[in-house]
Amino acid sequence: MQYLPTHFNVKFLNLGYSPRPFGIQSTSEECIQENEDIRKIMDELIEPSDATRSHCYLYEKTLSICPRYPHFDKFRVCEVGCGLGGGIEWIPRAHPEIYRIIGIDRIAIETSSGLLMKGDAEDLPLEDESQDMVVNVESSHLYKNEKAFFMEVHRVLKDGGYLCWADLRFPNDMSTTLTIAHEAGFKLLSYENITNEVLNGIEYTSRNYDRLLKKAPWFVRIFGESIRTTYCAPGTPTYSRFARREKIYSAACWQRKSPSTEKKGRD
Repeated sequence: MQYLPTHFNVKFLNLGYSPRPFGIQSTSEECIQENEDIRKIMDELIEPSDATRSHCYLYEKTLSICPRYPHFDKFRVCEVGCGLGGGIEWIPRAHPEIYRIIGIDRIAIETSSGLLMKGDAEDLPLEDESQDMVVNVESSHLYKNEKAFFMEVHRVLKDGGYLCWADLRFPNDMSTTLTIAHEAGFKLLSYENITNEVLNGIEYTSRNYDRLLKKAPWFVRIFGESIRTTYCAPGTPTYSRFARREKIYSAACWQRKSPSTEKKGRD
């Protein structure tokens, strides 16, 4: 899978999100009610035919469940697990009112601009209470210590700051994640099961990856089925797990509790 980003300028690795199944262009019973703020941003900034649209849509959906959406005036934002950097390019484009965004990832190539930093999600290279928002999209399921991640995010967020999160889980594991976040000092503001919409998104993203895979050299194509499993292409076991709801995809927004709020909760 690493060949595609390196040779085809791929910037996103998430599965994607779409409120509409592939090929559906108008409102129907098969479509969820679209958030008007999201739709406006998407339609203004990216064409429906753009191969990255569903990837960007997942970011907007993740941000949209924050009560401050779509206005993040002067926010300091950090994306933990930024991967190839597509998210930290998209977010300020969609929300130019933010003050600054940085991305942190173990595979990040640090730049002179400071937008990308190499770092561990369980040991963030950030000062205490320095961020207004942390974004984490399709990354935390890879962490060895989920509790350490939530504790670190709590540490770097300002009082009242937000964690906007989206990821896949086995159904029974999602309740564990919610408990860990609560114990780390977060208040859950909103939670949504977005599995249907991610399956829609996969229909778009996998078509693009399939197209790129066909252009790859033979020594990459011989691993085609394994690579298609990585991006959950329809017909693969990974896709089937979502379709059968053996795995689910969720989005959540938490707020960092103030020390006074935590103390009252204990009294």
